[in-house]
Amino acid sequence: MRALILVLCFIAPCLVRAADRAPFAPAFYPFQNGMRFESVDEGVHLIKELGYQGVGSVYPKDLAKFKAACDKEGLKIFSIYAGGTVNADGFSYGEEVTAAIAMLKGTDALVELNVQRGKEPNDAQAITFVKEIAGKAKEAGLKVLLYPHAGFHIERIDHALRIARATGCDNVGVTFNLCHFLKVQPTDDLSATLAAAKPLLWSISLCGADADGKDWNTLIRPLDEGNFDQSLLLGRLREIGFKGPVGLQCFNIKIDPKQNLTRS
Repeated sequence: MRALILVLCFIAPCLVRAADRAPFAPAFYPFQNGMRFESVDEGVHLIKELGYQGVGSVYPKDLAKFKAACDKEGLKIFSIYAGGTVNADGFSYGEEVTAAIAMLKGTDALVELNVQRGKEPNDAQAITFVKEIAGKAKEAGLKVLLYPHAGFHIERIDHALRIARATGCDNVGVTFNLCHFLKVQPTDDLSATLAAAKPLLWSISLCGADADGKDWNTLIRPLDEGNFDQSLLLGRLREIGFKGPVGLQCFNIKIDPKQNLTRS
């Protein structure tokens, strides 16, 4: 028995170190806004050649052509980027959102949902709006992720978490967006924010960024640019056991899209 205990005392630390060295390799995909090519087919073929596993944050109005191109290349649609506006006494969103959700029925695509500010928005209407979209998504077997966006009604992940929980819907979670996080919160909040979001954090997006950036030109850059240390984000995701996909935010990046996607 003593020999067995000694062996276990030796092996256990080795197993811990081996676990620490286990690769953190989430699915990685570019947002549609990074695919500014002459045709959808050209862009989807390129990302396959570069090793991306699909495309995400696809606008509902463009979903049909991206889905057809991805099906042809054996890639997947990771998510659509939808939204609506909440007011004092109601909310609104486009019919294309409902159509896109129906088109994705039977897949594991995610519905990224932003909640924009109308006149005198309030959380009660935001909750009702999210519940309505979640109901449509549930019928299609899909999950809804609240997408915090700087300047919108939901712009912080802690607010997104409160709304998600208030809906009482088991298919509503949140996504973390590095650029929007840095726009509205200090970098020092990163670790605690991710830990708090862990139970409902089903996807994240990143990009090159300056930790002290103030505008989108400094907060959304090619992944190999900017002074924000990506290992802080990826390391913390690994620590909390994050298992979701990772998107590449490319909004308004002005270099050639092929160069950006290759470098990133």
